[in-house]
Amino acid sequence: MIISIRERLISKRLVYLFVVISILLFYSWIYFVKDDDWLRMVGASIFTIVGGTVGFILLYRTYRYIQSREKYFWLLLCCGVFFYISSNFVWFCFLVATGKPLYPNVSSYLWLVSYLFFLGALIYMSQIISMYVTNSHYVFNIVVFITIANAVSVQYFIDSILEFGGNVLSISFKTLAYPMLSLSIMFVTTTLYFLSKRSRIRKQLKFIIIVFYLQILADAIFVYNNIQGSYDLGGYIDPLWLLAILFKGSASLDIQPNQPIPEVKEITYEKTKGTIFPYLGIIFLLILVILNNEWEVNALNIGICILFLLVIVRQFTIMKQNDHLMSEYRFLAYHDPLTLLKNRASFKLELAQMMESAEKKHHTLALLLIDLDRFKMINDTLGHHIGDNLLVLSAKRLKDTLPSSNEIYRLGGDEFTIIIPNTNPNNCIITAEKILEEFSKPFVIDEYEISITPSIGISTYPNNGTNADELMKNADAAMYLAKANGKNNFQFFNSELNRQLERKVAIEHGLRKALEENELSLYYQPKVDLHSGRIIGSEALLRWNHPEFGLISPNEFIPIAEETGDIAAIGDWVLQTACKQNRKWQKMGFPFLTIAVNVSARQFQQQDFLKKIHTGLQEIGYSPKLLELEITESIMQNIKESTEMLKSLKATGIKTAIDDFGTGYSSLFILKELPIDTIKIDKAFIDDIKEAGDYSMVRTIINMGLNLNLEVVAEGIEDEFQAEVLAKNQCNYGQGYLYSKPVQAHEFEQLLIEGLKKDSYHTV
Repeated sequence: MIISIRERLISKRLVYLFVVISILLFYSWIYFVKDDDWLRMVGASIFTIVGGTVGFILLYRTYRYIQSREKYFWLLLCCGVFFYISSNFVWFCFLVATGKPLYPNVSSYLWLVSYLFFLGALIYMSQIISMYVTNSHYVFNIVVFITIANAVSVQYFIDSILEFGGNVLSISFKTLAYPMLSLSIMFVTTTLYFLSKRSRIRKQLKFIIIVFYLQILADAIFVYNNIQGSYDLGGYIDPLWLLAILFKGSASLDIQPNQPIPEVKEITYEKTKGTIFPYLGIIFLLILVILNNEWEVNALNIGICILFLLVIVRQFTIMKQNDHLMSEYRFLAYHDPLTLLKNRASFKLELAQMMESAEKKHHTLALLLIDLDRFKMINDTLGHHIGDNLLVLSAKRLKDTLPSSNEIYRLGGDEFTIIIPNTNPNNCIITAEKILEEFSKPFVIDEYEISITPSIGISTYPNNGTNADELMKNADAAMYLAKANGKNNFQFFNSELNRQLERKVAIEHGLRKALEENELSLYYQPKVDLHSGRIIGSEALLRWNHPEFGLISPNEFIPIAEETGDIAAIGDWVLQTACKQNRKWQKMGFPFLTIAVNVSARQFQQQDFLKKIHTGLQEIGYSPKLLELEITESIMQNIKESTEMLKSLKATGIKTAIDDFGTGYSSLFILKELPIDTIKIDKAFIDDIKEAGDYSMVRTIINMGLNLNLEVVAEGIEDEFQAEVLAKNQCNYGQGYLYSKPVQAHEFEQLLIEGLKKDSYHTV
C-alpha cells in the first residue's frame, strides 16, 4: 500500500479533528445525561465502539502499510484495540438486552485481554530496541516488577475489596489483574523510554509513551474510585480511555514504510537506570514489609522472599556466565581462533620457560619454523575461505604427524612453529622429513585438490641463540634459505647463514646513510639502434660502493631497501640525479636523448609519486618527453591502480616501459589494456639466441609488441649474431655489452663524442 505525503498529511488532520470532536461530544453527552444511568452508559458504549473502530482501522492500516519487523508492534496494538471494542460491544448488547446499568464479567475479561496485548506490544518493541543495547537482563526486570505489583495489589487492594463480599475467585482475579497489568504497562513504558532515549526512534515512540501514561492515569483513577466505591460506569474517566485508543491510532500515521529501528548509540546514564530499577523495587517492597510490621505469612512477605530468591538465582547465573566468559577469554588469549593451535603469546611464554628448563638440565632445544610455500597465491586465486580451510587442515596434519611432546603454534598467516624439547639434530631431521612427507599428499577442499609444500627453518638452543628472539630470528633466516634453495625442504641455521644474516643487517644499516655519505652513484648504459648502431638513449643504473663490502649488486641491496622503505628516498635521488645529468649533457651540446630510470613497485604505488616527479622535473627544467620510467611486470597485480597511474604519466608526456618482459605476470589482454610505450625483452630470452637455435619465443614476443604498436628493446645483447637475428626479426633497439657495459657519466660522454665524430646520432 503506497500513500503519498500529501495524503498522509490530510489523513492526520482529519484524524486529529475527529479525535477532538469525539472527546468533546463524549464529555458533553456525559454531562447532559448524567442523571440517567442507562442512557449515559449506552452513549458511552456507542462513543467507545465508534472511536475504537477508527483507532483499530488506523492501526491495522499501519500494520499492512509497513514491511519492517516493527509491523508486529502495530499488529499487537491493533489486537488490543479489537478486544477493547469487543468488551464495549458486549457491554452495549447487555445494556440493550437487560436494561441494567451493570458491566458484565465477559466485558471485564475482554478488557483484560486487550491490556495483555498492549503489554505484549510494548515488550516486543522494547526487545527490538534492546538488541542494539548491551544485554540488560530485561526479563529479570519484568519478573521483579510483576512480583512487586502482585504483592502490593494483594496486600492493599484485594484485601480491601474482599471485605465487601462477593465471589472471592472472580473478584480476586479481576482486582489483581487490573492494577498488575496497569503497573506492568507503566514499567515497560518507562523502560522503553530509557531504552530509546538516545535513538532517533524516540520521536516515533514519544507520542505512544505519552498515550500509555494517559491510559495508566485513567486506570489509577478507576482503581482508586473503585476502592472508594465512587466509580460510575460511563463516567468522566471513560473518555480518557477512548482518547488513549484514538491517540494510539493517530500515532501510527507518522510511521514511514520500511523504516528500520535505528541503532541505539552507546548508553551510559540510561543503561544504569534500567539496571537499578529492579533493585529499587526490592528496597521499596522491603520498606513496606518493615512498615507493615506483620511477620506472619502475607503477600508482602511472600513477595520479598520470591524477590530475594530471584536475586540469588540471578547472581549465581551471572557468576556462572562470568566463569564461562573468563574461560573463553583465557583460551582465546593463548590460542589461535581459526586452527585452535596455541598462538604467538603462548609461543613466547612457553619458549622462554622451555629454554630456562633446558638450561638447568643442560638439554638441547630445537625450534622449527614452517612457512607454507605459495599460500598467498592460493589465498588470492581461490579465496580466503579456501585459504582458511587449508590452514585448518595443515594444522591438523601437523598435530597428527608429531608426538604429543612437541608443541605446535600458529604465529599468524601461514607460519607455524614447533618446539622440540630435549632433542638432537638427528631427531630434528626425522621430524622435518615427516612433515615434508605428510605435505606431499594433496589437500582436498570443496571441489579443489590443492598441493602445497612447506619450507622449514631450524635453529637450536643454545647453539643458535641464547634467548627467544635470537632463536626465532635464526630459524627465520634458515627458513628463507630453504625457500631460496627451491622450497619444500628444510635448512639448519649455520655459521655461513649467520654471516649472510650479518651482511644483510650491515647493508640494511648502511642504506640509511648511503645517500648522506655519497656512497651511491649512477652508471649509464647506452640504448642503440640495431640497424645503424646509433645511440638513441641511455638507462641509468644504480651502484653502491659500500665502505666495507665494496661494490654491492643492486640485486642484493634493492630488495632490502624495499623491505625497509628506504627505496622511496633512493628512488627520488636516482630520478633527480639522472635527469640533472641528462640536462647537463644537453647544455654541453650533446643531442637530446631519452634517459630511462628504473622504478620499484613500492615506489610506483606511492600516492604522491606523480606529484613528486612533476615537482622535480619543474625544478630541474627537464622535459617530461625525454624521461622513460621502467617498471616491472609485478605492477600488474594491482592492475586497476597501475593503469590509472600509467594514464596520468602518459598524459604528461612521460614514457613508460615494462622491464624484464616475459618473466612475470604478463598476459596479452592486460598488456593490451596498459597504456605503456615500450617492452624490454628479458636477457634470459636473448641468451637463447644461438647459431642453429630456436628463436620462436623471441620472435613471438617481438611480433606481439609490434602488433600492439609498442617499441621493442632487447636487453643483454652480447654478440653480433644476436644483434643480427633481432634486427632481422624487426627488433629495432637494444642494449648490452656488445655496445657498452654500464659506465660512469664521464665515460658515457666519451661514447657520445665518438658518436658525434661519426656523425651518427639520432636526435629527438
